[in-house]
Amino acid sequence: MRLRPAPMLILALLGGTLAGCGTSSHVAGPGSSTSGSDQSQVAAEVARQPELVDDGLADSGDQTSLSAPGGAAALINPLTYWRTILDVDRTFEFAFSDTDSTGRPTTAVVTIHKKLTGRFNILAGVPGSDGTPIDSTTQVIHKPLVDNWVRRVLLKRVAVTEGGDVRWRFAATSGVKVTSRAATTHIVSLRVEDGGLDTTITDPLAFIRLRRILKIEPGTSVTLTVTTERNDDVVVLMHHDRRFRFHNNGDNTYTGTWRAGVFVNGLHHFGVNALSNGTLFDDQAPYDSQAWILPYVLVPTELADYVE
Repeated sequence: MRLRPAPMLILALLGGTLAGCGTSSHVAGPGSSTSGSDQSQVAAEVARQPELVDDGLADSGDQTSLSAPGGAAALINPLTYWRTILDVDRTFEFAFSDTDSTGRPTTAVVTIHKKLTGRFNILAGVPGSDGTPIDSTTQVIHKPLVDNWVRRVLLKRVAVTEGGDVRWRFAATSGVKVTSRAATTHIVSLRVEDGGLDTTITDPLAFIRLRRILKIEPGTSVTLTVTTERNDDVVVLMHHDRRFRFHNNGDNTYTGTWRAGVFVNGLHHFGVNALSNGTLFDDQAPYDSQAWILPYVLVPTELADYVE
C-alpha cells in the first residue's frame, strides 16, 4: 500500500516552525553526525507516510449528539458538543538502537507529541419558561481545552533492493492516546468484537506490527466495550463519518456498535473518547477527557512488513 504525503506533517518534521494556524514543531534527538544523518532520513520517511502518524480525529471539529440524560445532578442539558482547535504544537523525539557492524543503528523509535489548544463547545438547551425541560432557546458554553496527544512509530533500516540499497522503513505503529490537562478520566481497556475478531487492548501506545493492525470485515457490526474508572463517564465513538454516545452498563463499562464501511480501502482510524460527567452536564466543571484512537484496515487489505 502506498500512502499519501501530508504537506503539514512534512513541514513540521523538516521545516521547523510552521507559519499560520498557530502551529509549530520541535525536534529532539541524538546529536552526533552519524545519528544526525539517520535522524534526517527517519524524519523524511515519517513525513512520507502521514497516514501512519496522524489520525484525523483528535483535532476534528465534528459534532457529537447526546441523546441520553446526565443524571439527577445534571446542571445543563447538552444537545451536541464539538472541539475547536486553535493551536497545535508538535514535538518529535528520536531514539536509535541495535547498531550493525558499521556502527549505524538499525532500529528507530519516534515518539510524536502534539499539544492541542482550543475550546470545548457545548450546545445546551435552556429551560423553558412554561416549566418544560427546554424550549427552542439554546446557548453555547465554551470551556478551555488543552489536550496532550501521543503516538509512537517504529522504523527499521532494511535492504529495499536486490543490490543491497538500505533505507529506513516503517515496521510498526502504535495507537494514539489523547489526554486533557489534569485529567481525572481514564480508559482502562477497550474490547473490539467483530465476528471472528475478539481482542482487548490495554495499552494504546504498544507497538502494532503492520501485518497485525486490526482487520475488520467490511459491512459488519463492530461492538466496542470500553472500561473506565467510573460509572458515570460519557463515552462516545470517534470515526470519520459518525460519532455517537455509548450505552452505560452501570458497572464502569460502556458499549457501542458501529457498522464498518464497505468501499473504503487503505488505513483508517477509529477512537473511543471518555469524558467526565461534569464536562458535559456542569457548565462550571472543567473539560476532562481521555481518548484512545486505533488504526485498522478493511479485509482484504493487507499491509506489508515494511511500507514501500
